[in-house]
Amino acid sequence: MQLPQIRRPVGTFLGALCLASLATSAEAHVKWFNKDYCVGCSPDAMDHVMDAHWFWLLLLFALVSLCAFIIDRLCGESANRWLDGHVEQFQTPPQDFLRIGLGVFFICLWLQPGVLLTPELTTSNTAIPWFQLALAATTLSWRTTWIASAGVVLLYGIAIAQYGVFHMLDYPIFFGVAGYLAIHSLRPARLMPYAGSVLVAAVAATLLWASFEKWAYWVWTMPVMGLHPDIDLGFNPKAYVVLAGFVEFFLAYFLLGGRFFGRLAALGLLMIFVAAIADFGKIDAVGHLMIILALIVIILQGPQPVGDFFTWPRLGITRGAFVSLGMLMAVLTTYMLGYFGLHHLMYG
Repeated sequence: MQLPQIRRPVGTFLGALCLASLATSAEAHVKWFNKDYCVGCSPDAMDHVMDAHWFWLLLLFALVSLCAFIIDRLCGESANRWLDGHVEQFQTPPQDFLRIGLGVFFICLWLQPGVLLTPELTTSNTAIPWFQLALAATTLSWRTTWIASAGVVLLYGIAIAQYGVFHMLDYPIFFGVAGYLAIHSLRPARLMPYAGSVLVAAVAATLLWASFEKWAYWVWTMPVMGLHPDIDLGFNPKAYVVLAGFVEFFLAYFLLGGRFFGRLAALGLLMIFVAAIADFGKIDAVGHLMIILALIVIILQGPQPVGDFFTWPRLGITRGAFVSLGMLMAVLTTYMLGYFGLHHLMYG
């Protein structure tokens, strides 16, 4: 399939992503800007979260996704070949962006002492900033970058000890970054083909979980929207947050379940996170730096083996699209039961 044949569906999808970015231009992490959040407090009841409006939105997004799955199977391979031809002109491998970015991220944390990995994860340990600076130095060479990866895991473990497992389920992105860079640093032959899959899965898991947090704790966002009254574009505040959760969930799923549209979903999410910086400033920029860079890598590297589990590429176009939709619903159900079930198990 030639480029002119894919322009219309791809252009339509890009237009939808632009609208989504406008509709969710305040995709800041609410815990960073509302100090009154309470992870141990009960989330909104499931029957309140998943009301009639929620199910109508689910139906709408499911139908749009089914169309996208069909178009992706029709045009995805040709579009990927076209984009890969342009990506190959870059002199810098995608993994270098993430390695250098992690070093910059650690320097930013060193300059803001008392932060473990994200703005709300604070510590009084005065050795942590110097440890982060040392980790930044290890990213200067691929030979030592695995040390920075180990350092990320250690900082994550310290955060779990202070804030608990459920809180830290917000941030599997750090395991993805650590695993991706460690594989490229140590270069084990058996794992090299799966480095990109580790990153994609971690980014998707982070955003899928975050979408359920928007639905379960939509009240946390209300004070933030009160300080930024223009971001809801005239929507009812709760409806806006619910819509933002749907946009985030479905774009995050397409990172796993899309071929070329996985790249377009990464582009849409990238636009959302970059747009949020205009409203929320330096804290948001530093806090989301690693996920922004990870999305750039996902766009550049293209489809990964993990996607085959969700797309079933050997199936035909129509049957495969419906299977992909079924996988999407299975993931949504799993996250719904996991989020509310784990919270009940841990906090009662």
